[in-house]
Formats: sequence, C-alpha cells, structure tokens
Amino acid sequence: MDGPLPLALIAASLLFAVVVLVYVALARTPDWGLLGLAGVIEAGVLVLLVIAAFQVGDADLSGPSAITLFGYLVAALAVLPIGFLWSLTERSRGATAVLAVVGLTEAFLVVRALQVWAS
Repeated sequence: MDGPLPLALIAASLLFAVVVLVYVALARTPDWGLLGLAGVIEAGVLVLLVIAAFQVGDADLSGPSAITLFGYLVAALAVLPIGFLWSLTERSRGATAVLAVVGLTEAFLVVRALQVWAS
C-alpha cells in the first residue's frame, strides 16, 4: 500500500476541499466538475482498497489492525457519496460546505489507513 497513490489521494482530497470552499464563497451549488473530481477520488480509494486486500497477507498486520485498516478504507469509500447525496438533496450553501468537511475527512481517513498500515 506504499507508493504514490495514497499521497495522491490525500492531495486530491485536500484540493477537493479547497475547490468546494471556493464554491461556497461564490454561493454555487455542486456541479458536474465537483462530481467528477469526487469520482476520481472514489476510484482511487477503491484501487487502494483492492491493493490493501491483496497485500494484507504479506504485511505484518494482526486481526484487529487489519479490521481497522479496512474500516478506514471502507469509510473512505462511503463518505464522499453520502456527502454528495446530502449536498444534492438540500441545495443550500451550508450543504455545499458539508462537501469541504467531506474532503478533509477523506484525507484524514487515508492518512489513518497509512498509519495503521505502517504500524
């Protein structure tokens, strides 16, 4: 699970949060561009999950550590769609700001998964 993918996901998630904050400042609602960026992040997290599933047997992860790792990765897969559903159904400035929190949460979840992997 080492390599450039987790770092790229962290950077993309933080970029997503910044772009969403610009949307909030301009009082814009989410559009296809944000959805596309979120889709790229989701695809990257899915690839990371598959890589971790194949490499967990070779790593020195015990049962609870492996469960924690996959918990973080599955949460990272779930948080963006949930945030987008909330944002698209409410269509307010505050609901758009939720996506900034989602972007920061996504970055945090990937960082925690890396920390569990490294321990």
